[in-house]
Amino acid sequence: MKKMDEMDRSIQLRAEELAYKAVLGALIGWTCATWSNALLHRLPPDLLPGLILCLAVCIQGFSQLLIKQKMVAGDEESQEPNRIARILVTTVAVISFLVCTGLLLLKV
Repeated sequence: MKKMDEMDRSIQLRAEELAYKAVLGALIGWTCATWSNALLHRLPPDLLPGLILCLAVCIQGFSQLLIKQKMVAGDEESQEPNRIARILVTTVAVISFLVCTGLLLLKV
């Protein structure tokens, strides 16, 4: 494997950024198209593109938080509480609430 210098890393990072934005744009377009098609023709919507979009954005956000937390782990000045654990607990709580509410509404 060839060692990359700073310029090659910068070029690769910019290319990956453009590709990521293009894929997110395509997923947003696909999601909007399937939901508008579902509303116009009274069909059930296709949830797959929206779920893939949410997964990609969540993974990007979590990895950004994790990398930042690892970078400042040894620094005494910029100590922050464990934001990843807090976000995961909040996410589990919100999902649990939504599932319980949905189950209660289905029984009524």
